[in-house]
Amino acid sequence: MTAPTAAEFMTAPAPLNGSSAWASRYAVELRRVIHEHAAQAPRSLQAHLGPSELGAVCCRQVAAKLAGLPSTNHVADPFPSWRGQALHVAAADAFAGDNERSGEIRWVVEQRVTPHPDHPGTADLYDAREQACVDHKFLSPTSMGKIRAADGPPRHYVVQLLLYAHGYRLMGLPVKRVVLAAYPAAAGSLDGLWVWEREYSAADDVLLAEVFAQTKARKQWAIKLLTGEATLMDVPATPEDASCYFCSQFRPQSAHDGGAGCPGHVGKAA
Repeated sequence: MTAPTAAEFMTAPAPLNGSSAWASRYAVELRRVIHEHAAQAPRSLQAHLGPSELGAVCCRQVAAKLAGLPSTNHVADPFPSWRGQALHVAAADAFAGDNERSGEIRWVVEQRVTPHPDHPGTADLYDAREQACVDHKFLSPTSMGKIRAADGPPRHYVVQLLLYAHGYRLMGLPVKRVVLAAYPAAAGSLDGLWVWEREYSAADDVLLAEVFAQTKARKQWAIKLLTGEATLMDVPATPEDASCYFCSQFRPQSAHDGGAGCPGHVGKAA
């Protein structure tokens, strides 16, 4: 997307996003800058899958990313991710600052870990005092509700935590507990902060072994996609509303026109 000329900016039709026609056009320009910057973020450009993606339920979503298929998703808005990245930076500063203020090296902030040789990632936080692996999530009210549900966080969040914990353990840092700190990103205070935790157990090692085996199988699908032995729609899918929205292959129109991309939960409903 290129920046408009002054004449184009003043004459372009504008949606109602401001107090005047000029303000609405200016809102479009501000949005463009944020969207383009978000698209260039390292997380958006990474070619490999990190711990936050390996636990995704949908094989089609992961295999397509492993194969490096071009994105067909023109639905997702990058603003939540952009906001989350900014809040992660602020959180890292806060915990690093606590180390300085207390004189205790309690918090290990933004540590690169390698739970699997092909899938390194950056873990948010390690608490040396509690021997806990902590992951920050800055969430909408709807997502906060899902975290607070009786059955706890979704599988991919739990797997992400366990992968980070495994990476810490491979570095020689003991992990007794995994912790998900869910912050209410849209709230006016931290009163809604919700912490989910559980002790690390042998069952978690079993789950990680399953994830690594599943990742190996998904890589085989990726190879088939690259060699033409399979198409995207051949890969098994587990469409979910929230998960599909952020998938690079989500394209609802494909449920009707048979074009590129995956219809996801839209196709399932059809």
